[in-house]
Amino acid sequence: MKRIFELKNSEMAKIDKRQLVEIIRHSEGRTICAETVISCPPLSGGVSNPELAAAFGADLITLNDFSFAAPFVFGYDDDGVNSENLMEYVAYIQHKISINNCDADYIRKLRRIIGRFIGCNMEPVPDNVSYDEGKKLNRANLETARRWGVNYIVITANPNTGVRNEDILRGIELARRVLDDGAMIFAGKMHGAGGGNAYDAKIMRDYVNAGADCVLYPAPGTVPGVTLELACAMSEAIHTAGGLVMTAFGTSQESSNPSLIEQISIMNKMAGADIHHIGDAGLCGIAPPENIRQMSIAVRGVRHTLRRMATSGLR
Repeated sequence: MKRIFELKNSEMAKIDKRQLVEIIRHSEGRTICAETVISCPPLSGGVSNPELAAAFGADLITLNDFSFAAPFVFGYDDDGVNSENLMEYVAYIQHKISINNCDADYIRKLRRIIGRFIGCNMEPVPDNVSYDEGKKLNRANLETARRWGVNYIVITANPNTGVRNEDILRGIELARRVLDDGAMIFAGKMHGAGGGNAYDAKIMRDYVNAGADCVLYPAPGTVPGVTLELACAMSEAIHTAGGLVMTAFGTSQESSNPSLIEQISIMNKMAGADIHHIGDAGLCGIAPPENIRQMSIAVRGVRHTLRRMATSGLR
């Protein structure tokens, strides 16, 4: 079995959910997940944020702020379009969204260009919270995600959504019923998101028992009170229940100095992380690309980082 950073694009397209879980486990804490905002113009003109994250060493690319009701990735869907005429540009975006909505291969085509596994955030927001329907965790969006070939979904909470742990638990149960083995399920919080956070081994196990393939929690040093010791305890609970662990940079520290990225990445690995997540709170919806590369170098060295960076979406 190949490790995740050894895979080429042509091989990724043939890998199903169960194989992906085992590939990540076989990679021994050397998988990088980069989250990117795709609903705004990208950091570098002419190339999407997901492509940029892939070029700097990410294995998994999470699309944040992606709407299943209005699918559009800036830097990809508008590549080469004249944006100087605002009215024409807006009309083009609306037209392109209508085309994308009818394309059952939309995510598969995006994945072929990026050359990485593609996932999307889904928010299990409480009923009393106003939120974009295309970004909610619901049956319709889950069915679309499976039909379009999304590799994984991340059941989590963006800031101020008020998502509670019980909302995440119900979301996992629904996602497992709808997705079955069609996609991996990641679940957990990177921060409180206005609904509190709980660092409890029982909650971690409950997520796995409900159907989560991977449970995420804040990386040590990213939210108050998450020490290396606490992270180790949470990882042990998740692993004992049979799940994978993803430690998350979700507090804008992903835009800090590379030295901090390196320090926390090593603590993540000491805590037992299978996947190292880096968030999107740099300029224009992506961590500084150099920090993605720094995380990769910290957890798997220059050799494997260069291999990952050099493998394009066309191989």
